[in-house]
Amino acid sequence: MDKKDFEKLYSEEISLLTSPEHSEYVEINLRKIKEYRRNFGIPVIGISGAEGKSTTKGMISAILSQRGPVLETPLDCNSASVVSSTLLQLRKNHKYCILELGIINRQQFRLAVELAEPTIGVITNIGEAHLAGLGDKYLIADAKLELIRQLKSDGFAILNIDDELVSRMESYSGTQRIVKFGFNNAAHFYATDINYLGPDGIQFTVNDYYKFVLPAYSSTAVTNALAAIATARALEFEFDEISEGLKKNFKLISGRGNLIQARDIFILDHTYNATINSVPKACESLVQFKKFSKNLILVVGSLEELGKVTGDVHTNIGYYISALPIDMVITVGKDARLIGEGIRRINHNKKIVQHCPEAAALPKLLMKVLSPHSTILMTGGKSLNLSHELKKVVSQL
Repeated sequence: MDKKDFEKLYSEEISLLTSPEHSEYVEINLRKIKEYRRNFGIPVIGISGAEGKSTTKGMISAILSQRGPVLETPLDCNSASVVSSTLLQLRKNHKYCILELGIINRQQFRLAVELAEPTIGVITNIGEAHLAGLGDKYLIADAKLELIRQLKSDGFAILNIDDELVSRMESYSGTQRIVKFGFNNAAHFYATDINYLGPDGIQFTVNDYYKFVLPAYSSTAVTNALAAIATARALEFEFDEISEGLKKNFKLISGRGNLIQARDIFILDHTYNATINSVPKACESLVQFKKFSKNLILVVGSLEELGKVTGDVHTNIGYYISALPIDMVITVGKDARLIGEGIRRINHNKKIVQHCPEAAALPKLLMKVLSPHSTILMTGGKSLNLSHELKKVVSQL
């Protein structure tokens, strides 16, 4: 193999699933990346979990960037190669490195952790987001455990106390420095006095003393903020500095629960993706807009990667939604029809439910039923590309 071919191999995705003829070159690459990473004695933060990784990363970055440059993985980091390419961008001026580890393949996940050698491991939650790929949530937890297991004794494990599988990871941690966050007041950092301010965001108190206001609209964002606060405190940031960083520098990523206001219409944009865990939380944020709106409209598309439980999950979501004070539900996609059926079984004809077989039909239907002073929440599986349809709706308002 000549030099040109070798350089091509070095630039391609690093995978444990490589063919035997290339394994020697992969091993050379890995050694080089590990050696390069060890030139930098800065905090390296690895974030994993079913949901909230990108938002948590954004919050941590908003805080840490006050003290110097932060290197981050791009959004939706889902392979070891993205982690390795990020590590190779480390420079002497970087003060911190934050790695989002959204990797489904457990071998790739382990490889990414080995390369990164995080000094802080953050687990947001363990859900059924990837049931079709990894099996049940216990297998998912076992895969993500690698991040905590590989921490060195002087590292920190930042764990969600409200998620039993995450909280139990402390037993396998490579460090005794365990920091827990959540709504349970047994956590090191917990939230109380949550006040939903509609378009002005959420106000909450940390540890019964420190007041925070976030430009966010669901309790999930509070959980993410607690993870960020715990991480920053581990790095010896004061609460005032943490609050200032979140207030000045943090903004929700488009499609991850951000608010769009068009004339007298509020739109909660959750179009990036929908999972078993995220849909109830998104619905919760819609309900909090009840006192700011005349009508609440939920647009919910089919969920993905559920495997054999697809039908049950969609029907159960319908049961859940049936109890909420939402005026209209529009389901989108084949499997989402079961959400509507679940609503009707419990709610009979008390709640208006309509169905769009295809996402392309959504804007026309939504504009037909939309009334002044409404709040819309839109969410669904990634492949539906509901963000595209949302843009059409906004352009017509």
